[in-house]
Amino acid sequence: MDFCYQIPSECQNIAQVLLHSDNILVVPHINIDGDDLGSMVACAQVLKSLRKNYYLYSPDGAPEIFRFMKGTTEIHTELPNQAQFDVALVLECPQQSRLPQDLNLRQVCQKIINLDHHPMNKLEADYNWIDPSFAALGEMLYFVFKAMDAEINRDCAEALYTSIVSDSGSFRFSKVSSRTHQVAAHLVSILGDISYIHNNIFSGFTLNDLKLQAMCMQTLQTYANGKLVTASLTEEMLKACGVDENDTQMLLGRLNVLRGSEIFAFFKAVVPGEVRVSLRSTGRKINDIAAKHEGGGHDQAAACRFHDKTLEEVYNILLPELLAKFD
Repeated sequence: MDFCYQIPSECQNIAQVLLHSDNILVVPHINIDGDDLGSMVACAQVLKSLRKNYYLYSPDGAPEIFRFMKGTTEIHTELPNQAQFDVALVLECPQQSRLPQDLNLRQVCQKIINLDHHPMNKLEADYNWIDPSFAALGEMLYFVFKAMDAEINRDCAEALYTSIVSDSGSFRFSKVSSRTHQVAAHLVSILGDISYIHNNIFSGFTLNDLKLQAMCMQTLQTYANGKLVTASLTEEMLKACGVDENDTQMLLGRLNVLRGSEIFAFFKAVVPGEVRVSLRSTGRKINDIAAKHEGGGHDQAAACRFHDKTLEEVYNILLPELLAKFD
């Protein structure tokens, strides 16, 4: 298909590095999401077709709702002993703290490629392509594969489409562009029926998933005449419902549905000693709040984390900052 898009030199450079490398590590940020997972599987398909040696590494493994994709079983939760790679393709890691704790990239890789569609990426790398105009990492990788003159087969198209549809909220978010739809249209032309992808991501929930959602709904609080909405998730709630934290990928989107809401804050205390906060907005900039607390993200979709604080303490820190957005 013909796209009105000039592939930038950063993308071309990354394509050439991958083409001239034989052993490639593909690694996403911790707490893997559908965008990263789809991107990893898509990379595997392309690298396999080019007869490259590759290693997909994420300690989180593949969340259940994304296991319909062919290739998720290739994701390793541990690094091999004395691993050495020509290059690491790092997906959406704005800083070292977002990488797996046991991974020192400079020790195991000769070169580092940093690929991200979020602003404020500060990861040290040899090759960077950071472009917040993209709706998803999978959309960026589509053009990397084009620059490599690689075939996008059905399994690769499935993974890229999953990446895009999951990170764009099924094409609802503000970063979705005509370019996003053009890429998706090409992928659909390869796939044909895509209903199973949407059904798996947005409808394929268990009874325990719905029980957890109901518990989270009980935590909903509204402020600023309903313009600010908060909710929380705890380790005790996960245990009570028998749900693994890795399988709560789409929970935020299912809670962020109140009419009139402009900012949604989801507080998660599911790991001892840590509270993670996801922020969503329909228009107001909220990544400055995340950046203040060593986080980051898009203007309307961001996240941060706190250590050695309780959920209540984090709530009391962030609530005044969130309310100030409505002054």
